Amino acid sequence: MAVPDFALRNIAQELGVDNLSGIEAAWYTYAADLVDFPAEGALPIAQLNLRAGATWYQLVSIRDTVRYKQTPKDLGRHGESYTQKLTGTLARHTAELAQALEALEGQELVLLYRDRNGEVQLVGTPTEPLTWGDAYDTGESYQQRNNYDWTLSTETARRARPYLGTWQVGNVGLGSLLGVGSGGSVILRTPSGQVLAIVPAGKSIVLGSSFQLNYQIV
Repeated sequence: MAVPDFALRNIAQELGVDNLSGIEAAWYTYAADLVDFPAEGALPIAQLNLRAGATWYQLVSIRDTVRYKQTPKDLGRHGESYTQKLTGTLARHTAELAQALEALEGQELVLLYRDRNGEVQLVGTPTEPLTWGDAYDTGESYQQRNNYDWTLSTETARRARPYLGTWQVGNVGLGSLLGVGSGGSVILRTPSGQVLAIVPAGKSIVLGSSFQLNYQIV
């Protein structure tokens, strides 16, 4: 028997499975490109739809620097909202990176992230978009790094939305296209669209070739 969306239910913990911290990968797009967005109803979203020609873009940061926090905010008699915040670090200033970051300034965005347990969530909505901020620091000694620290944040009426569907990733700025299939599996393609491999969440892959190829897997 199906449980109504907002009905109370038993809350249990999964036994015998890993509980890994951190974010494995993240993708962003314009908030306005989401169409027919299910603002109401069940919290999990089965499938997101983008306007024709729109796509998702990877946000590849230094490993183990990306973090997501969702904090409830008491609004008194008006109930509560949720402060959404993602942070991470991008290594080494380049002209190309600076240009890409300038393109994010003032944009209204939404983001999908997959954690290291293979769970995917949507942060931000068309009416409650994320906004971008970053700070650059060259460091002052060999013990320090040359980095951009970035933030994406917003305030939403509902929690982040668990996402169960698929999404298409554009290849602008990437040597190969990283797309995601159902169930959190990763589809690795060449820029021409040839499928190189499909990897379930949490699994590893070794790609061998007699040719010199460039791959970017996060």
